[in-house]
Amino acid sequence: MMSSAIRKIGNSAGVILPKPVLEQLGAKLGDRIDFVAENGRVFLSPAVVDPRAGWEEDSKRLGALGLSDEDREWLEAPLNTEAEKDWEW
Repeated sequence: MMSSAIRKIGNSAGVILPKPVLEQLGAKLGDRIDFVAENGRVFLSPAVVDPRAGWEEDSKRLGALGLSDEDREWLEAPLNTEAEKDWEW
């Protein structure tokens, strides 16, 4: 068991996590963590990041750029080509 003091951080309070605890969590400075308090105990875990976070903003940004001639050619190409007819699956 390790211990650490509660410290004042602005209008809040914080606990310094020793390096071995960070290593066990697989966390480093700047990482986000999730925590839950239950029955007088606090449980920490690495924050679960949504793999699609930021997709909406990225798609809007890309849409604003417009399509290149090559992109438009790919999108408008027929789904079946003569070459595919000779292909054996």
